[in-house]
Amino acid sequence: MHMSELKMNNPHLPLVTVVSPVYNSADYLEDCILSVLNQTYPNIEYIIMDGGSTDNTRAIVEKYADRLTFISEKDRGQSDAINKGWQRATGDIIAWLNADDIYAPDAVEHAVTYLVNHPDTLWVYGCANFVDEHGQPNNYRYPIFEWNYDKLATFGCYIVQPTVFLRRQVIDTFGYIDETLHFGMDYEYWLRIGKQYPPAFVPDIRVTVKIFQDTKSRSGGYKRLQEISAMLARYGYADLPSTMHHQWVDAVLDNIMRHLRKGEWRALRADWHDLHRYPKQVLRGTGKWLLRKLMPTSAERRLRRWFVRPKKSHPDALCG
Repeated sequence: MHMSELKMNNPHLPLVTVVSPVYNSADYLEDCILSVLNQTYPNIEYIIMDGGSTDNTRAIVEKYADRLTFISEKDRGQSDAINKGWQRATGDIIAWLNADDIYAPDAVEHAVTYLVNHPDTLWVYGCANFVDEHGQPNNYRYPIFEWNYDKLATFGCYIVQPTVFLRRQVIDTFGYIDETLHFGMDYEYWLRIGKQYPPAFVPDIRVTVKIFQDTKSRSGGYKRLQEISAMLARYGYADLPSTMHHQWVDAVLDNIMRHLRKGEWRALRADWHDLHRYPKQVLRGTGKWLLRKLMPTSAERRLRRWFVRPKKSHPDALCG
């Protein structure tokens, strides 16, 4: 059933609530807002949860005040903001879109169409295009696979968060985002709900995701990896996903450098033990780490463009 048929057969189309948690996001928020407001799907409730921004965020949002709900108040972080938005949501289908992400014009339509046509499916995910902070295509690869619970835990989180749409039943059954997590809260939620209710992959749900050097999911370093490791242990997985092993080496080398500067010798002994958690990654990972540290940023970027080929997608990836 396509959207035209959906409208004919469903005079009351499902309401979709999209929540955007924002904080000092004025530089890129408007593109995000317009990607929601200009959807081909007509029945959308849009809630922006602002954590008390001090930049031009409010002025940008107020341009569209008659088409969305804007709440600006202090929060306890992104997870708290998402949860407060979801608690306000009145939609049958719920999603969250970060301020630096952009829906394709028909993303919501494809999500709703699939969920209406497959009433036993409680959530869906799709494909993403990755760009740099200037909106230019980059070589970043994020392989996305057909649903497999064990692969999600052992390979890495192959579900791109802004492509996910959930029925309200999911939240009613499994609760809200874990506010104790600061980096892997989406990953944990997919593991929590996916064990009982597998999602469907819908390739026509597409988003554009900006990759910043200081994006939280990329800059959390050792703390982020520790958090994810502890989270996975809750679900019976004792190791980090294979795609994070090189990140672990990189983060531990940063710790070593910091502890050397401070003369924290006891901490260095722990670092040495941590470094060899993934021995196959140590040599190559150390070389890459040294390259990043010793070369000026601009030179490193040029070198990568000239000599480093884009990573090939995983052979069984559906997209990415």
